[in-house]
Amino acid sequence: MRYFILGSQYVVRLDAGERIVETLRALCERDAIGGGYFHGLGAVGEAEIGHFDPSTNDYDWVRLSGPYEIVSLYGNISTVDGKPHFHAHIALGDNTMAVRGGHLKEAVVSVTCEVTLVRFRDEIGRKKDERSGLWKLALEPGAEREEEGRGGAAGRARPAGERKGGG
Repeated sequence: MRYFILGSQYVVRLDAGERIVETLRALCERDAIGGGYFHGLGAVGEAEIGHFDPSTNDYDWVRLSGPYEIVSLYGNISTVDGKPHFHAHIALGDNTMAVRGGHLKEAVVSVTCEVTLVRFRDEIGRKKDERSGLWKLALEPGAEREEEGRGGAAGRARPAGERKGGG
């Protein structure tokens, strides 16, 4: 992996043989990134993607092998137990131009993968939802984080529609 930083944005290049999720997670651990999002494109030779079935509260996983173009890669970064947590989706196109996509567990780069990662100033946590078993964003009251010395509105989750400053 090679990258450079422009303010709060990382421009990242992964090369053949690198694992996308593993490599980005290592970058976030090293640079203490606990909140953000990323998008990318490129090509993979292997991928494991899934679909969540709410009737079973479980994922159905499929392993893909062969040349695939990354039509879309998008995800967010948060934390679980103080460690980076990735929620990523990917759409992969094959040589017939058919596309398969879903939740990305992992993928191995075949040629290159170009990712732009945007780092948030604050960390965003997750809380396990007992009903579904999923780690949902912790945005409900009680999970709010306030920053001292900034009026309390910066750096905390606000309910939809609430403007900064409380109005």
